[in-house]
Formats: sequence, C-alpha cells, structure tokens
Amino acid sequence: MSATLWQELLAARNEVINKMVLKKNICLFRLTVFVLLISIFLVPCLYGQTSADGIDDHIFKIAVIGPSDEVFIWWGHAALFVEHTRWKTSWTYDWGIFTYPSESFVKDFIKGQVQYSVESSSPDIQNYIKEDRDIIVYTLDLDKKAKEIMLSYAKNKVLPENRNYDYHEFLDNCSTGVRDILDLGLRGQFKAAFDNVPGRLTFRQHVKRFIWFRLFPEWLLDFLMGQDLDRQITPWEEMFLPVEIGRNIVDFKYIDEFGKERKLVSSVEIINSSKTRQPILNEPLDTKIFFFIAGLIIMAFVFFIRTLRKRYFRFYRILWGIIQSILGLFFGSAGCILFWGLFLMNNDYIQQNINIFFVNPLLLIIVPLGILTAINKSFRINPDRILRLLWTYVFAAGSVTEILKVLPFFYQQNQNVSGFVLPIAFAFSIIPENIYKLKPLFRKLRKRFSRGRR
Repeated sequence: MSATLWQELLAARNEVINKMVLKKNICLFRLTVFVLLISIFLVPCLYGQTSADGIDDHIFKIAVIGPSDEVFIWWGHAALFVEHTRWKTSWTYDWGIFTYPSESFVKDFIKGQVQYSVESSSPDIQNYIKEDRDIIVYTLDLDKKAKEIMLSYAKNKVLPENRNYDYHEFLDNCSTGVRDILDLGLRGQFKAAFDNVPGRLTFRQHVKRFIWFRLFPEWLLDFLMGQDLDRQITPWEEMFLPVEIGRNIVDFKYIDEFGKERKLVSSVEIINSSKTRQPILNEPLDTKIFFFIAGLIIMAFVFFIRTLRKRYFRFYRILWGIIQSILGLFFGSAGCILFWGLFLMNNDYIQQNINIFFVNPLLLIIVPLGILTAINKSFRINPDRILRLLWTYVFAAGSVTEILKVLPFFYQQNQNVSGFVLPIAFAFSIIPENIYKLKPLFRKLRKRFSRGRR
C-alpha cells in the first residue's frame, strides 16, 4: 500500500471521528440547555420557589376549610395559596402537615411524639370537596412590598432546616401560621388592629361551639381544659381558628406602601358548602343543664337501686357494686389523663385545673372495691363503707371548688363537669343514709311543733 493511500485513509478516519465527537458535543449541549430550562421554569413552578422578579404576577389567597371527621380536623384548616398568573401555576403553603410514629394519633399526641411542619405543595381542593367540607377562598389585594415579604418568608419557612415547629393548639397551629405571615406582609398592621380589643368569646367557648353535637368529647375536653382558657382574649388570639381569620379579614383595610387605604380582600369565593356536616355555631350551646340532668337521672337510678336492698339483696348488691365500678373506671381514667397533663406534659392549657381536686386517679380504687361489693367479699375491710367515704370525698371536694370559684384565682368554667359529677357522688355518699337516719328526729320535731301550736 502506497504512502499516499495510507494518508488518505487516516484522514478519512479522523474526519469520521471528528464528526462523531461534534455530534456528541451537540447532543450534550442540547441536553444541558434542556436541563437548564427545566431548572429555571419547571422546578420553581412545582415547589413555589420563584424569585421576587415579576412579583406582580403572583396572587395570594387564603383558604378556609371546614371541619372533618378526624379529631385533629374538628376545628377546620387554613392554608395560604399562591398563584402565578403568567405561568398558570399555583401552590400551597401549609402549616398543618404532621407525622406520628404509630397508628394512633391521639396516643402519640399525648406522648408528644407528633411532629408538625410547614410544607409547599399543589392545592388539593378536590380532596376537600370529596370530604364535603366547607371551602371558602379569600383573594387578597396586597401591595408589591407585602407580596415580596410574604413570598420570601414562605420560601424560607419550607426549607428542611426551618420547616419543623413546636405545635400549640391555641398559639401556634395551621391557622396562626397563616395569620402571622399575613401580618408580616402588612408590616404589623393586622396585629395592631386586632390585638388590643376584646374578643367575642374565651378559648373554651370557641372550642365548644365546634363540638356541640359531640357530647362525650365536649364533656371530656371541658374537664381537661384549665383556667387559662377562661380568660378574656382578643380577636388576634381568636384567630387560632381558621373561620375567625375569614371573619376578620373580609372587611379589613390597611395602609399600602404608597400611604393609601386599601381593602385587604378583593373577592370571596365559596367553592363548596357542606351538605352533610353539622353547622358551626356562632356561640356555644349552654349544655350545663343537659349534663346536670344526666347526673340527676343517674342519681335517681342509684336511689332506685337502694330501694331493692331489703327485698332483693343479692341483686341489689351485684348491681350496686357493678355500677360503682363502671363509674369509678370512667372518672378514674379521666382523672389519670388530667393528672398526666398536669404533671407529665408541657401543656399550659391544662394547668390550673380545679377538677383535679375531686376527679383524679384516686377514683380508680372504686373499681376493685365495687367488684368486692358485688361478690360480697370483704378481706378485713368493708368495701361498701370505703366506697361511701370515697364518694363523700368527691362530693365535698367538688362542692368546695364550686364555692371557691367566687374568687378570681379559682374561677373556672367547669359547670358541665361539676353538674354531672356532684349528683352522682351525692347519691353514693354517706349523706343520704345519714339523712334517712335523721328522719325519726324530724318526725319528733314536727310533732312537738304541732303540739306547741295547739
């Protein structure tokens, strides 16, 4: 093979290799451009990480969603919606995201193992509609400065190192998060308007107006909530409830960056009105009469059981012991939860709770004593006598707390609790028996009074 031919072959081979390298570089360049475009446009749309440039293209909305079936959504939900009009995208900043290790939310919540965080995601309106929850969306008319402040704060808040927070039912939840970021954008004007005037109701009353149709949870929550929830609060504090945010922002006006008065809400859209859920009351129902009547009914049943003692002693003894064991288990368990909250948990809203004086873990002793009474076993003690003394203690301690409530330091709106417990404790105490023993004395006094009049 001649040298000239060999050179031509080498040149042809190099030309082919150069073309292949060029094609490869062109493909890599196109791929790099594509990835850059994805990074610049698509990722910010998905996660809400947009820059402050073009801030006027952003529309901010507050969504107020009604209650659902789970206990942690009985009081509704609130979230911040942000829409980008040019990109036709929207995302949600949600302070109500939480995780818990076991399958029981209530158990992990009591243990303090529920982790709350702020996250950004796409709006999930359709899921709320499927649950038949009230959905009201308030579109905000914000100035440019407010939008920049709120968007910057929200973007920083959802970062992994900032997203987790210490949840508090009344001071730091999904609703207060939306309230606080709104006040941040309005440069403190929102809080200044609502933090120095009296609110409509107390924390306790607000809680109860959502659960008026759930009688047992209402009684239990009323039992657990302490004196701090009975103080006068402001509309700013009332906005721990999502519906109260909607109530307060709809007519609110602020001074914008140009010094002009501006209405905060430009439009209100009712996306869904629940057709199957109970309505939220403007004020709580006065249920203390109901619980007092329930206590009186049980008291009357106890007095009826007493009448069976002479004729059906065995049946009386079994029924007398079993009903006390059931009531002891109920009140004692409630007392254990309260004791746990007072001394083993960092829940300030349970503190200063006078219910602990007459409903506490001591009442669990009633359970075995009631069983001993039912099976007619004494074991060197008279279980029936001890039971009467325990119920007498409950009645006396509960009565004292009712008297002490005239003092501001001891005041607590626990009428549902005392109205239900005291009649029952009275019926099982030694008081009715001693009153019955005094009956002959009353007869003698009446006869003497009648003779004196003659």
